Amino acid sequence: MTFIAIGGAEDKQGDMTVLKRVLAESGKDAPRVCVITTATEYPDDARQRYVEAFAKLGIVPDVQYIDSRAMAARADVVQSVAAADVVFFSGGDQSRLTTILAATPVSDVIAARFAAEDLVVAGTSAGAAAASSLMLTGGDPARGMQKGEVSMTAGFGFMPRCIIDTHFSERNRLSRLFNAVISNPAVAGIGIDEDTAIVARADGTLDVVGAGTVTIVNGRNITASNYAAIDKGEEIVAEGVEVTRLAAGQKFSLAQRRII
Repeated sequence: MTFIAIGGAEDKQGDMTVLKRVLAESGKDAPRVCVITTATEYPDDARQRYVEAFAKLGIVPDVQYIDSRAMAARADVVQSVAAADVVFFSGGDQSRLTTILAATPVSDVIAARFAAEDLVVAGTSAGAAAASSLMLTGGDPARGMQKGEVSMTAGFGFMPRCIIDTHFSERNRLSRLFNAVISNPAVAGIGIDEDTAIVARADGTLDVVGAGTVTIVNGRNITASNYAAIDKGEEIVAEGVEVTRLAAGQKFSLAQRRII
């Protein structure tokens, strides 16, 4: 059971380290890849980018732009997903992914095969954000530490008890990940830089690959917080939030909340 969360803007021209790792996790020389571009409003551009990128790696992907819940129930679309070794969610708007795909035959077959360890699932940008059980949907980092200024909803749950933010260092999103974790201390906040990924295993271990860093925000040891006492728009204050920064090649245990 492997999920690969990519922080967006993965290299599609050079060494392509992250995309190579996605394919390698399948354990097959020529895996069947289904790219789902539901998150984007520019599906033709996304199709071209990923067809060209995977072609450089010797793969002809099956690209599916599933733009309605009715399409997510079509037998031919479900079969495309059922035949894949790797399902790859592209970027865009993560809310499109959950509202269009959640609780449909497409998402059901992905979830069943993922749970059976018969499928590698990967997502970049919005595709990564939608993977966690708690999904970030928006929030201006400039107001990231104000109550009510970060929006969240349920994600697909490929990574339980987590919340993922992407384009992390590039868009200065640490404050909104703090907000998410302080208001939901049971989840692990995971911020992923561009052209960087975590390879998440069933046992809760994460491997970091790519050019940037991964930031883990841990709220388990929060000793004090004003979150419950303040009104919307007021500044959040908390004590005991822990931050870990990881680089390529490092491993992290979500269960133990430490580098291993």
